[in-house]
Amino acid sequence: MTGLVADVGGTNTRLALVGGDGRPGPARYYRNDDFPGFGALLAAWRDDAAPPPLTGACIAVAGPVTTRRARLTNRGWLIDRAAVAAALGLQEPGRLRLINDLAALGHALAALDAAQVEELRPGPSPSPSLGASPANDQMLVAGLGTGFNISLVQLGMVPPVVIEAELGHASLPSSISAILTAAIGARAAGFETYEALFSGPGLARLCACPEDGAGADAAALISAYDPARRDRTAHCVELTARSMAVLARELVFLYQPHAGLHFAGSVARGLLGSPARAVFLEALRAPGPFGDQIAGVPLRLITDDAAGLTGAAQVVRALARDQ
Repeated sequence: MTGLVADVGGTNTRLALVGGDGRPGPARYYRNDDFPGFGALLAAWRDDAAPPPLTGACIAVAGPVTTRRARLTNRGWLIDRAAVAAALGLQEPGRLRLINDLAALGHALAALDAAQVEELRPGPSPSPSLGASPANDQMLVAGLGTGFNISLVQLGMVPPVVIEAELGHASLPSSISAILTAAIGARAAGFETYEALFSGPGLARLCACPEDGAGADAAALISAYDPARRDRTAHCVELTARSMAVLARELVFLYQPHAGLHFAGSVARGLLGSPARAVFLEALRAPGPFGDQIAGVPLRLITDDAAGLTGAAQVVRALARDQ
């Protein structure tokens, strides 16, 4: 088989070919700002890659997805399955799957290797009486990048069951809103949803000066973070890290991912790859209800920026098996 996998994010799009081994090859990166829509970007990729005839494709999109269409939340691109299948020379639209980008990461969890994941905190050591198995076979991945979302995965099935969601647009829980209110007062009202806080634009807004409303982008803020300097950047980065710890607790209560809670996305990689990781882990140890349950969930960071392509490749393999 020769398949195409794509991960259409809010800022960049990654595309790669999948061969008989079921793994994506080298990815090509495109800036979304350079194209008026996904069709133009796809045409540029075809010119650059000169792909052979395709047997299937999976397009992961950072936004709401149906079986026939997907809409990129932070850009407004509309991706039509039949139009994309025709552009790729796929005679049957059923050979193309559209999925949410976090669902793609969900499909990737069982296929990621050690080079793509970093252990933040292992689960508890196995006991002679209980054994090494977690309480269930559920995993969760939370993506913090241009936007925010989650995907729940149940590993006990073949292939694993991946549940799509749009949690980024849901209201922040009161536990996180209370932390923001204590830290920034009335400005906390501007962070109503998960995505409003746990995203690159959210971190930039959090660090913006109230007088002018402007702030550096998230990557620059994280790069400038120095825990020894008690400046505005340190305050905002550490506030986000503490809020992420409460987020992790809430996600464990909501989804019971005893086989592992994974963080992904540029903001998660930046924060948890910086000294702010210590702030996050320390806040996660704070006293609270069901502390032993929180401590029993392994925490991991997906370090591979193209991990979504690994998940999309699993979907392409399934399509090939079904044909």
